[in-house]
Amino acid sequence: MIDVPTDEAVAAGHVETRTDTGPDSVVRVRVDWRGPEVPEARMVEGTWHLLAPAGRSLIQPAPVVQSASVVVADAREYSSLQAAQEVLRKRVRSLPGALIVAAVTSDRSVLVWQRVQPPAVWEPAGYTVLVRSDEPGPVGLYPSVIYGWIRWWGEQQLARFADQGVTFPLGFRFGLMQPRPPGRMDATVLSDTYRLTITPADAPVAVEPPDPDGPEYR
Repeated sequence: MIDVPTDEAVAAGHVETRTDTGPDSVVRVRVDWRGPEVPEARMVEGTWHLLAPAGRSLIQPAPVVQSASVVVADAREYSSLQAAQEVLRKRVRSLPGALIVAAVTSDRSVLVWQRVQPPAVWEPAGYTVLVRSDEPGPVGLYPSVIYGWIRWWGEQQLARFADQGVTFPLGFRFGLMQPRPPGRMDATVLSDTYRLTITPADAPVAVEPPDPDGPEYR
């Protein structure tokens, strides 16, 4: 059994996620991690993807980062959530091919940004959530939990439409139709299960209140 390092923000490697719902309707995601030095196993049920660290370079990230579905940066050195959000925004713009870009903020929390438009579109469109666990855990793998849920949700929608006789082209993405993740998930990594709380974390846009003495009211 390969142990996922919990003292590091990011554990690069191949990740398989399997998602279902329990009798209490809570989404459960199983995460299996294999280090980059371990040959990728034969494809079985589940979703394989590549998890990679963002690294320090924003101009020319390593090829493994450019090909990863999930890229995670370490933002634990920053004292505020706003500073970590800025780190996340920079990584999002520098990694147009990643579906998930994340920034670890502590040993219990990580900001996760999910892309909702094709990678070819330059202006990033997506949403950010804050994923927190009840206890310290392998936070570098929590973004993979969101990735697993995204794929599972899409498969559920395709199956529902198929039952109604509606088909979509191969590789179709629901994009903007996709909702945010549920507010709670259970994530099992190796033999440990973590209860995750997921809340919106998009940077607010300041809006000035209308000025009754302004020209628009004269």
